[in-house]
Amino acid sequence: MSTNIGTAELLIRCGISSETIVSVSITPRPLLPVERLALGKPPEAVPTLFGRLFSLCPKAHAKAAARALEDALDISVSPNLERPRDLQTTVERVRELSLNLLLASDGRISPWPPRLITLCRRLIAALGGDAVHWPAAPFEPNAAELRVGATELEALVSHLLGGLWHTPQPDLEAVRHWLEHDTCAAVAWMRPALQPGWPDFGRCAVDALPAFSDPMLKAALGPGSMRVSPTCPEWDELPRETGCLVRQSSAPLIREALAVYGNGLFTRMLARMVELKSLVRSLIEGIEQLAPIEPGSLPGRTGGIGVAQTEAARGRLIHRVEVADGRVCDYRILAPTDWNFHPRGLVYRALLGAAVGDADSAKARIEAFLRVVDPCVDHRLILEPAERPVPTPLF
Repeated sequence: MSTNIGTAELLIRCGISSETIVSVSITPRPLLPVERLALGKPPEAVPTLFGRLFSLCPKAHAKAAARALEDALDISVSPNLERPRDLQTTVERVRELSLNLLLASDGRISPWPPRLITLCRRLIAALGGDAVHWPAAPFEPNAAELRVGATELEALVSHLLGGLWHTPQPDLEAVRHWLEHDTCAAVAWMRPALQPGWPDFGRCAVDALPAFSDPMLKAALGPGSMRVSPTCPEWDELPRETGCLVRQSSAPLIREALAVYGNGLFTRMLARMVELKSLVRSLIEGIEQLAPIEPGSLPGRTGGIGVAQTEAARGRLIHRVEVADGRVCDYRILAPTDWNFHPRGLVYRALLGAAVGDADSAKARIEAFLRVVDPCVDHRLILEPAERPVPTPLF
């Protein structure tokens, strides 16, 4: 059973003057040093430990831990083992995106969340469960259970997305028609973003987190001068963004939305829908490519430094581990929230200078934006009057 370890409440304070946000401060609650729980433990115990401790993206944490430790110990892993690990995190991302949509689309009690959670548990178990993190013996994914479960998951997601699921290559005009005429959960969730002043709310300039090579990762999480601060991480001296919009920015529909609305609220919501659809398709295809799994090779060394990165529902997750004499002696995790809620990063830039209308409208727009950036992390929003002119952005 996962706990609240790994979550944090963010305090976001906005000063509003003349219906415009003129000041933004973001203060994260310090996290429990969960990485310390890995210290002194044998490598094979750590992935399952993290997979059970974290309440957010536990399978992504377990996969990143396993890959970082394998990198540190020079353990070779076959594609047959990598594939079910990847599919487990795919299932996890589908679950998180779908739950966020279901729980935010309306206030009615729905039978879908418990069904979705149970179904995803079945799929993860059929993919090998904890055994994929550090297999001690050969095993084989349950192909029959996976096909049945994937069919059920496809039916559930198609129910959530309605007509958007059945449109192969939608453009913005098709999306507008969908939003006007469909009654699915995704439409109920997105429709508020069509109100005047909402579609491009939060539009701002922020660079995407780049693809990291292993040397870049080791520099970012290592002890040297390029080490990234977890409280205000930057790359090349700039805050960065990670998440659905970055991952889907090359999709034709999202490119079209970016050209019209920029990276504001509407485009971000749409990117989550595009990603959800894409993930289910890739899960169905990936299940057909599974094969029996053998344990990884024996360690090539008893110690070393390893890094790994993986995409979670919220964005990119990065792990770094150091092993000495067969025991973990140092561990560091950089989570997606660290990037997106940088004190001068994505959320700060999106809100500063934004027009929000009256107090009720301000709260609704800001909350909607925060939920679409990262609906999994608790936050407390404080709005207060601030009688001073809108500052000139420094970016």
